[in-house]
Order: sequence, then C-alpha cells, then structure tokens
Amino acid sequence: MKKRDIKRRDFLSLSLLFMMGCSFSKVQEIATSNYAGNHPERLRFAVTDVQGLETLETDYAPFRQALEKVVGIPIEFFPVENFIAAAPALLSGTVDLVFAGPSEYLILQAKTEARPLIAVTRPEYYSVISVRANSDIKDLADLKDKTVAMRAEGSTAGHIGAADLLLKAGLKFNEDFQVKMLGDEGLTALLEGQVDAWADSNSRYDRLVETANVVDQLRIISQGDGLPNDVFVVRKTLDPIFTQYVQKKVMEKQSILLTALASTPANDKYEQSEFIPAADEHYEVLREIYRAMGQEFILQ
Repeated sequence: MKKRDIKRRDFLSLSLLFMMGCSFSKVQEIATSNYAGNHPERLRFAVTDVQGLETLETDYAPFRQALEKVVGIPIEFFPVENFIAAAPALLSGTVDLVFAGPSEYLILQAKTEARPLIAVTRPEYYSVISVRANSDIKDLADLKDKTVAMRAEGSTAGHIGAADLLLKAGLKFNEDFQVKMLGDEGLTALLEGQVDAWADSNSRYDRLVETANVVDQLRIISQGDGLPNDVFVVRKTLDPIFTQYVQKKVMEKQSILLTALASTPANDKYEQSEFIPAADEHYEVLREIYRAMGQEFILQ
C-alpha cells in the first residue's frame, strides 16, 4: 500500500473519531444547558386524579404557569377522567406529561411504557383504616365478614396500601370482607352505618374529618408504613434529550415550582415535599402488593 493511501486512511479515521467526539459533546451540551433541543411546540399536561378543566385550573394553574416559565414553552392542560383514560392519551401522543400517584404510575408504565421523570416526596403519606368510635371493631381481624369503604380501584393509599394492611392482618382480599369503592363518600357511608370501616390516605382522612367536624366520632384502628412518592411521567416517544432538559430545569427551580404546586388548598399536602429524580425500582413494593392481592395481571 502506498504511503499516501495510509495517510489518507489515517486522516479519515481521525476525522471520524473527531466527529463522533463532537457529536457526543454536543449531546452532553444539550442535556446540560438551557437549549431544549428537538422540543415540542407545547407540553400537554394531565393529572390523573383531577377531573375536568375547571378543577385543573383551580388546583394546578399556579404550577402550570410556573412550569411554563421554567421550561420555556407553553403548557396546556389536558383533562382526563381518571388514570385509565390517561393511558391511551400517552400512547397516542395527545398528552406529554402526566402527574400520577404511585399505584397509577405502575399501571401507566405497564400499559404505555411511560418514563418516570420527577418524583414528589410525601414525608407523611400512608394508609389509615378507621371505624366509628362506638364500634365493637377493635382491630383489623375484626373486619372479617364486614364491609370496608375504599376510595377507587388503583388508588395508592385508598386501595392498594389499605389492602396491604388487611392482607398482613391475615384477611383474604375480596373473600373475607366486602369492598365498596366510594370515592369521597367513604366518610359519610361510615358515619351513616352503610359500611363498617373506611380506608383512605392519612391526609385525606384528616381533611375530610376536620371539615365535617367529626373527629370525636371516629377511631383509627390501623395505619400503614410510608408509601412511595407521587411522580411526573412523560410519554415514551418524547425526545430523550428534551426530557433530560426538563428534568434538569425542574430540579434547578424546584423551590419555585413546589411553592406554586402547594399554593392551592387541594395541594397543601406538598408543603413539605421535595423533587427528586424518579426511578422505577422505587415502586417495586407496590408491585409486590398487587401480587399478594392476586391482581398482578393489572400490571401486565
């Protein structure tokens, strides 16, 4: 081979390595700078447990406006009826960003391969099960052959966490006791004697009981361990570099964003929260509960 050809080959090789190095550096630059790369014209934002545009505006307008300024592109509300309705929206690309509870995240991830973005810590977030103060029920074992009001299918504290407490007490789910999914009507049903116990999150229990001024009429018989964090997820087809950019900006400006998030009455539960990077393995404990309930098929 001629010396000239060797030099030409070496030059081409070095040029290719240089371009690859530049490309990698560019990716790093995009991911760690204010440049958002190949971003959408707008982000469509849904919250799984909020129904209707009016309620979204009431509960999340300050956060939406703050997030819009932080990421630098318009953000639009996308109302969904529930987390089940959020799944096809994520798959079709009609929604980009979803705020979900821990159990809801598992279902969305299983059905749509949604990617966890940012978790919102909940320092005091656990399930409680209560009965009427004058009830003969003393502990969870006494709920055999009784009726328990829960919040909704897939609710983290008001269904999955509560089921875990009952299972650990030796009761078989959907066999040893009857479940009624009653949403916000669980407290009323308990007070009126329609059910024997009521399961929900500690924060919702406190708010509803205090609002109804019935603190002395109820008694908590069990409370669970801390539950995983709420989480923002993005659709799997959202540009990865842009996703990293959003995560970086949210973490940088979390003080502003968390203040906005917790500024409405419905979200004061986030007053002591922090943003942390979300990881799928943090939610494995809930997958184990689904398996114990015999409902692992929901996550397939």
